[in-house]
Amino acid sequence: MIFEDERFKQYGARCVFFDRDGGVSQEPFDCLNVSISVGDTFENVKKNMDIVKKQLNVNTVATLNQIHSDNIIEYNGTIADADGFFTTQKGVFLGIKFADCCPVIFMDIKKKIIASIHSGWRGAFLKISKKMLHIFYNLGSKNEDIIVTLGPHICGNCYEIKDDVASKFDSRFVIKKGNKQFLSLRDSIIDSLIESGLKIKNINDMQICTYENKNFFSYRRNNLSGRNIGGIFLLDN
Repeated sequence: MIFEDERFKQYGARCVFFDRDGGVSQEPFDCLNVSISVGDTFENVKKNMDIVKKQLNVNTVATLNQIHSDNIIEYNGTIADADGFFTTQKGVFLGIKFADCCPVIFMDIKKKIIASIHSGWRGAFLKISKKMLHIFYNLGSKNEDIIVTLGPHICGNCYEIKDDVASKFDSRFVIKKGNKQFLSLRDSIIDSLIESGLKIKNINDMQICTYENKNFFSYRRNNLSGRNIGGIFLLDN
C-alpha cells in the first residue's frame, strides 16, 4: 500500500511512502523489502525495486548508501555515501530506505526543487534536516515556498534510548517513563526546521509509527527486518 501526502500533487510532484506489502521477498523480509544489506537476495530486492518503479511510473528509483551522517549531495545518478539528496530533474524518485528512522521530504513549490533525507537519532543530532533547509535557502528558496513531510518512523512513545543518546538531546525531546527514556525524532526534527525559519503550517507529519504499525518494517520491533521505501518525485506533465 502507498501512503501519500496529497499536498504535493497540486505542485507537480508526489510524496509517497510504501509499506511492506506487495513485494516478492520471503520471511522475515516479506514482502516489499528494498535493501540487500539486511540479508535478502539480490534478485528479490531487484524485483521489489522494479515493482516500486512500475507503481510510480518513474524513469528512475534513486537511492543512497545511507550511513547515518549529515552528508547531502545533489542527485547525479550515482549511489553515494550520504543521507540526503536533492534534484530538479523530473521522473526521478528520490528514495529513502527506512525501518524506524525518519524519511524527511522537502519541496520548493515555486522553484520545483525536491529533496529526501534519512534521519535517525544521529541525523537528528547532526541536524541534517536543518542542513537541507539551508541548502534550499542557498539555492534561492524562500521559507514560505518550502513544504516538508515527515514520513513513517518510530514515534516518541516507542523509541527507547539509553543515557548515551539521551544526553545528546535537549530534554524537551526526551520522554521519561519510570526508569525508561524515549526520544521524539519528530519533535527534534521539527524544532530544527522551525529554528531555521520554516513555519509549522508548512510541515506535515504522516503520524505513522513503524514500530506500532506492523504493515511496516521495524528494526526495533523485529531486529532482523526488511526496509521500507519512501520519497518524492517531480511529475513529467
